[in-house]
Amino acid sequence: MNETIFRLEDITFAYPECEPVLKNFNLNIKNGECLSILGANGCGKSTLLKILAGLIFPTNGTFTAFNKQIDEKYLQKAAAVSYHRKVGFVFQDSEVQLFCSTVY
Repeated sequence: MNETIFRLEDITFAYPECEPVLKNFNLNIKNGECLSILGANGCGKSTLLKILAGLIFPTNGTFTAFNKQIDEKYLQKAAAVSYHRKVGFVFQDSEVQLFCSTVY
């Protein structure tokens, strides 16, 4: 099955008071595909992953996942739980994503 899982169309993202990291970026990822994301420091690799994970949202463009348009409004609903059960990633420095370094 070649169903498109992620579709990014004309995505632009800029951090506050910075030039866009992604500008008019397009990407389709189909079910079963393997993908490598390579590039220099600061080129937008982590930003792209954060968009796919629903942690940040594009300034412009359309992001669709599992045939649903993903935006801040959509992920404020109960649908966010379902989405985040399907999509996530571990940061390179995984210790920075932990809320507490000890378990009680």
